[in-house]
Order: sequence, then structure tokens, then C-alpha cells
Amino acid sequence: MSERTPSVAVPKAGRPERRRRRGRAALAVLLLVAAVALLGPLFAPHAVTDPVDIPYAPGSGRAPLGTDRLGSDVLSRVLSGGRSLLLNGLAVTAAVCALGAVAGMAAAYRKGWTDTLILRLADVLLGLPAFLLLSVVVVATGRGTAGVALAAGLVLLPESIRVVRAATLRILSQDYVEVAVARGERTASLLGREVLPNLAPVLAADAGVRFLGAITVVATAAFLGYGAQPPAADWGLMVLENRDGLTLQPLAVLAPAVLLLVLLLATNLLLDAAFPGPEVRAASRRRKAAASFPEAPPGGLLAVRGLRVESGAGHPVLDGVDLDLAPGELLAVVGESGSGKTTLVLAVLGHVAPGLRHTGGAVRLDGHDPMALDERRLRRLRASVCGYVAQDPRTALTPHLRVATQIREVLRARRVPREQWPERMERAVRLAGLDRPQEIVHRLPHQLSGGQRQRAALAVALAAQPRLLVLDEPTSALDTVTAAAFLADLTRLRRETDTAVLLVSHDLASVATVADRAAVMEDGRVVELGPAQAVLTDPVTDRAHAAGPARPDAGEPVGSLLRASGLSLVRGRPVLDGVSLALDPGDCLSFVGPSGCGKTTLLRCLAGLDVPTGGEIHLHGEPLAPDVRDRRAGQRRRVQLVPQDPYASLNPRHTVAAIVGRPLVFRPDVPAARQPAEVERLLAQVGLDPQLGGRLPGALSGGQRQRVALARALAANPEVLLCDEVTSALDPSVAAAVTELIAGLRAECGIAVVMVTHDLSVAARLGGRVAVLHEGRIRETGPAGRVLSRPEHDVTRALVAAMPHRTRPAGKDLTR
Repeated sequence: MSERTPSVAVPKAGRPERRRRRGRAALAVLLLVAAVALLGPLFAPHAVTDPVDIPYAPGSGRAPLGTDRLGSDVLSRVLSGGRSLLLNGLAVTAAVCALGAVAGMAAAYRKGWTDTLILRLADVLLGLPAFLLLSVVVVATGRGTAGVALAAGLVLLPESIRVVRAATLRILSQDYVEVAVARGERTASLLGREVLPNLAPVLAADAGVRFLGAITVVATAAFLGYGAQPPAADWGLMVLENRDGLTLQPLAVLAPAVLLLVLLLATNLLLDAAFPGPEVRAASRRRKAAASFPEAPPGGLLAVRGLRVESGAGHPVLDGVDLDLAPGELLAVVGESGSGKTTLVLAVLGHVAPGLRHTGGAVRLDGHDPMALDERRLRRLRASVCGYVAQDPRTALTPHLRVATQIREVLRARRVPREQWPERMERAVRLAGLDRPQEIVHRLPHQLSGGQRQRAALAVALAAQPRLLVLDEPTSALDTVTAAAFLADLTRLRRETDTAVLLVSHDLASVATVADRAAVMEDGRVVELGPAQAVLTDPVTDRAHAAGPARPDAGEPVGSLLRASGLSLVRGRPVLDGVSLALDPGDCLSFVGPSGCGKTTLLRCLAGLDVPTGGEIHLHGEPLAPDVRDRRAGQRRRVQLVPQDPYASLNPRHTVAAIVGRPLVFRPDVPAARQPAEVERLLAQVGLDPQLGGRLPGALSGGQRQRVALARALAANPEVLLCDEVTSALDPSVAAAVTELIAGLRAECGIAVVMVTHDLSVAARLGGRVAVLHEGRIRETGPAGRVLSRPEHDVTRALVAAMPHRTRPAGKDLTR
């Protein structure tokens, strides 16, 4: 009996589509009510104070809605009563949003006593009941719209401050803000260029919520007699004045009350639809994809057929991709940066990044097509089948939840019995290779190093024991020892649990030892698919791994350019403990060591982003202030940092040209007219097409983003380049090219390089000297050739032993 392919139910209209329809209807109703409120007085048949009939008269030719308690026309008062309410609500909203933005950003940026003072004042206002605060302000200022507007602002302002402050703190923690601080941006420019554009969506959503609150407070005040006073026309006041005649003339109360209700409801529905989920694909395309899907191999967990994804301009990002993955199999997807690897694995999970669209083909995951499911069914499918770790660990971890809490959330969502949680958590943490797990799992993500964040994200994914594990560059932030141990654990996990693994990586040598099959991608196509050993030992691949000639070491430097003495930093425990270094022009010093040993912290201290608790730093013999804000403009320009995380180091609201060109503003030797040409030269220098200058970072691959970050650092014309894992997100050929670029800058421009890396082959290519850091101390240092070929310390031996043999440097080749 032949095996049938499970049918795929195609929903007629997904939730996002229904939400958009409600939003359009709500917008139309809101515009209609606003038009009535603003333009109504022009069409009122009578003056609001003119009596046209007896009090509470029923509808007639002169008064279609009847009269109120004074005999005035209800229709005229309804048409005239919304203008003051709407304008007061808008004025209060604008004032609250402006003050909330300024106060919230100031509290987050200044911190210290400024933050404490603003938050305590907000807490005092939040602690007062809104009705009491409204009454006190009105008694102090007198009845009328001015006092009500002030009271409404005081009621709404504290929550706005807290929302803006929380969002600003998240933005300020991004690497691109710290790079701007190190560049010497003034406070106003920093907040205006780097923070405010990313804060705009939060401010827009908050403005809608505050508008709802303002209308509610102003209308309530009018109903209580605090706002507009008789004989003025106001919807809230009309309800108050005519409530005694509700049984005689209900329209005098119901008409303004209904308009108020419609205004609030329409605003609420519009806010709900303002940020819809991803667009649901056209039903006809879903049916076509589901109907034309070729039969997958029996027992297959994942099958991809003819998958096409295009950019908004019609450029193919994925072009007819075909893949199969069986339970227990590990399929490695490799290729150069920008070849479509991450787009493919996201499409497998039913997600297409903003700016891209699914134009053909289909995916079958456990018998379902994730590209054809609505939002709720897609979430259920992912939760029951998949575990996913993104290339950027910051996007995989919730910033305000501790690691242990996030693991428990996954177990709770999978309905794992509570008594199994400790065992599941311990197993996940062990498989992820977390060092000091009892300590790490109780930390927040921002308290972890880049490698620790990556492993914590792996632990969260592994806790659910998924049948399909999708890993996007899982070892990019890990040192060689931990990466080798993780891949070994991954092999054991597959054998024990029959878990299928879809692995994206540019570390071809390591992948070749664990993968069953490999797919090589180029320009959105799978150009080679077969057994991993056969595919990944291609001569072209070997050349990508071949270490370039290392630069000779010029001997022990005297530190004429940069010297650090006895740098120490204590955060509960010593993070750095007496680290010293010296650099002359053109020198290279590579720091290697296990994740969490203090490598990134050392670079941040040299850049002035972390303030050491002890030690000194000198540049050209002059002392450097510990805090970058206290350094002179020339000193800041001479020392440039390239952050580790390519996703957090670029402002997502700025184009590539704006990002690279910003440091040129601080260079008097590059006039404004030359800056566009200089930006193109810098992009070409780091191996990027200058045409990418018009794109936003979200349209770039991880490797392309890292090269943009390098170009931005070079734009400042630095003398010292601090590189934090700059090749971790790059495929081997591009990583080798970037490494050679940095080495060339040393030779041609005399730039000194401090390189932090867990890839010892990078240190071998760069040459110079290597320092092995462990638990905040330098355990071994010396010429790269000697340290990597004849290690003396146990930590160094472990790092060298964990290197894949194909990338392990030979001592005789390092000093050529």
C-alpha cells in the first residue's frame, strides 16, 4: 500500500488579515468621528445656547434629536461638543509624549541620581489615585479645561516615562550606541541619531495608549463637572447635565455617550492593528504550493521543493532550493556570506524576513507546510517539532529573564511534568557546555559573555528535546575547546534521541567531522549536495582554509604606541587581574582563551567603555582616561573598536552609507564633498559592493554586517584597531580575506591590532604575538609561531589540541 502525503489545510483568511480589516474599518470610523468633532460646529443648525423647544422635548423638524434640559437642540450640541474634547486630548497626548520621551531618555542615559529622582517622582504620581490627583489639581487651579489638562498630564506622565526609560535602556545596551560613544558623539547627537529613531515605534504605540487615557480622563472630568462649564457644549458635560432626564429624553444622554464610546473603541482597534504580524501568503499560492509538492522520501522529517524567496526588487535570494532531512541525520548548510543560508533555515521554520517574499515552492515539515499555516498553527508546529538557535544569541534570549527562567518557560510550554524539570535543565546545560552552570543559569543575558550567551541559547533550545534542531552558526562565538566538545555532544545527542539537525556553519573543517551530508549554497542555489566528507574536502574548500602567510614578529615591543599596565576589573569576582600589554605601530597582539575568560572585557577597558578598577593605559606616552567620555577627541579617534556581535553593532535605522560615513564627520581632513567617495572606497576595501551603501543592515547577512562594522572603524583613520571576534560570523574564505586585510593594514598603514579570537588559525595568519588569557590573567605570551606550535601552558595546549587538523597551524610556516 502506497503511503499518502498528508493534506495541508489552507485557511481562508489568517488572523493578520482579519486584524488588518478591523484596522481599516477602525481607521474609517475614527476619521468619521474626528470629522464630526472638528467640523461639526460648522454644520450645527442652531447655536448651542439657543432654546428651540421645551426641555426634554422629543424629536421634531427643528430639533431632530430632541432638546436637552434647557430646551437647546441636542443635535447642535452633539455636533459642537466634540471639538474641545478631541483637541484637549491631542494636546495632553502631545505634551505627555514629549515630556515622557525627554524624562525617560534622560533617566536611562544619565543614570545615577538623575534616574533615581525621575523614577521616585514618577512613583509618587503613580501612587496617588487618579481621581484624587484630578480633584486636587482642579481645586488648586479652578474648574475648566486648563486644570483638567494639567491633571490628565500628571496622571498619564509616569507610565510614559517608565515605558520610554525601559526601551531606552535596551537601545543603549546595543553595541552601535557604545561605538558612537567611543567615537565622541555628543549627548544630543547620540540620543537623536542612535536612540530616537529606534525609539520611534515605541513612542508611536505609547502615544496611542496615552491618547486613549487622555480622552478618558478629560471626558470623566467633564462628567464630574471639573472640565468645561455650562453653557459650553461638551460630550461629557452633556451626559452630566441630562442624566436626570434619561427616561424622558434618552437621546440627550445616549448620543454623546455613544460618540465617546465609538471614539475610544475605534482608537483601541486601530492600535491593535497598527503593528500586525507577518503578512499571510496569498491563498491561491498556498494551494498551488501544497498541490504541486512532490512526494517526499518515506520517513522524512523535512523536505524542501523548489523553494523561491525574492527581495522586494525581485532579486532571487533563494532560487529553486531542494533538500531532504531524515530523523537522526545532520545536514550542514555551508556557503559564503550572503549566499542565502540563514534565509533557507528561516523559511524551513515558516518565516520570511521583512523585505523578502515567498514566491514559489513549498516546505514539508513533519507532514505540514509551514509556509501555508496561519500564525497559531505555525506556532504549534514549531513548538512540537523544532528547536531553533539564531546566529545572534541576543535575539534568542529574553533580556529581562534569567537563563533558568527561560529554560523553565520552554518546559512549561511543552507541558513537561514539573518533577522532570531539574533533570531536563541539567541535561540541557550539560549538552550546551556551560561552564559553572549553577552560576550561569541564574544570570541575566547581559551579564554573560558572547560565548556564554550562545551556549545559554543552545541550552534553552535543547531543553525541549526537539525532533528537529535548527542551528544557525552555533559555534561562531565559542572557543575551539568548547566548540569541539559541543559538536561531540551533538553527535551523541543525535544517536541517543534520533534528533535531526539542520546546521548552518562556515567552520567547514569542524562540520566535516560531524555532518552526514552537506549542502553548499551559492547565490541562493544549492550547487553541491552529498556526503559531508566528499563535499567538504573539495580542493576549493581546502584553499579557503589554508592559512595565509603570517607576519613576522619584530620582537618584544616597547609600547611606544599603546601600553597598558596592571589592568584589573572586579565585578564580584576578578574579571581582569593585572593584565599588561605593549604595542608599537604595526604590531599585532592576539588574545585567545576560553569563553568568559575576560577577552572582550579587556578590549572594552582599552576602548574606555568599561572602567578598570586598577591599572593605567598610555597612548603615545600620554595617559588615557579610563572613561572614553573623558578622553580628548583625537585620542578617541586613534583607538577604534570593532564589536563582536554583527547584529547589535549596526544601527538598524541607518543605511550602510550613513553608518560608514558618520566617523568621517569628525575628520577635518575629509571635507563633506569627498565623503561619499570615501565611503565607497572603504566599502570596497573591506570587500563589499559599494552599491550596498543604500541598504539597511537588516538586508545584509551576518558576514556583510561585520565587514560594515570594520569599514566604520577604518573610517576614523585609527592607529589602534581593537577587533573582537571579527571573523566569527564569516565563512572561511571571507574570514581569510578579512584577516589578510587587517594584516595588510598593519603593514601599509602601521595600524596596531589587538585581536580577540577563539579561532587560533586567525592568530596564526596574523602572526605577531599571542597572549593566552584564562580567568582574567595572561597565562602565556610570545610569538605566534612559538605559542601555537610549542605551547607551554595547559590552557594553550587544550586550545591547540581542539583545533581541527586541517586548520591547525604548523610551526615552521608561522614566521615566514
